[in-house]
Amino acid sequence: MFLSGMTKGEVLKYAIAFALRRSRKIVRGLKEGLNEDERYAVADHAVAQLKERGDPWRLNEEAPTAKPPST
Repeated sequence: MFLSGMTKGEVLKYAIAFALRRSRKIVRGLKEGLNEDERYAVADHAVAQLKERGDPWRLNEEAPTAKPPST
């Protein structure tokens, strides 16, 4: 699913940014989608906030990789 060597925090950041694809911001009364840089900035900030809370999720650890299905 993800490249090996990614930390749990990086996987979470990617997932948050992906989830924000359909989010909207309001600029001067007009609804606009967030661009990729904005989505990743929000996701990065969210992960940083979680790490500041003691990091019980161990976000700096390498994320487990899924094994391919056997046939």
